[in-house]
Amino acid sequence: MKQVPLRVDKVLSQKIGISQVLLKKAAKLTLVFEQRNKSRITSTLSDGRTVHLFLPRGNTMRHNDILIADNGELICVVAAEQEVVSIYSDDALSLMKASYHLGNRHIPVQVGANFLRIEPDSVLEEMLHQLGLECVCEKKEFSPEVGAYGGGHRHSHTETFDTDYALAQEVYHSHSPAQQHQHGHGHDHTHENLHSHDQ
Repeated sequence: MKQVPLRVDKVLSQKIGISQVLLKKAAKLTLVFEQRNKSRITSTLSDGRTVHLFLPRGNTMRHNDILIADNGELICVVAAEQEVVSIYSDDALSLMKASYHLGNRHIPVQVGANFLRIEPDSVLEEMLHQLGLECVCEKKEFSPEVGAYGGGHRHSHTETFDTDYALAQEVYHSHSPAQQHQHGHGHDHTHENLHSHDQ
């Protein structure tokens, strides 16, 4: 008898408390980072069954997130090992500088205690070498930081800028007058060059 593919349209955060017994019994869905960014995807579970994902757009599935199938079954998301570039250093300042420059390029970055991790990119690797850091190509789980406004999806420089900027301004203007005064300057100037950095 042919099995009917499971349909999934709900995802729970890894932080939600679910019994470890239930999690151990749950089928695993192993995906690389690019796949975990998709809201519509068909894949295969650890037990061989097919699953169709119809998740809310704009979310990123993270390692150990829990999916709920239409039949009530739990599915555990696993971050697959993939080709990555790791930047290891015991020099916190060097890693902070690298984080700043990588952040300016709006790329996914995984932050660890003594490392940064990105997807392979020869241009970025050269930039990191110029900063005096060594890049190591390896296969590792890739779980980058989620966006500052709660979304984990990637975006172009213009795709979500208006929304992100409006949110940033809302947070800024919610500060008390005393807090705003500490900035030492107004924020009425335009931000046309905010996204003019190098690609």
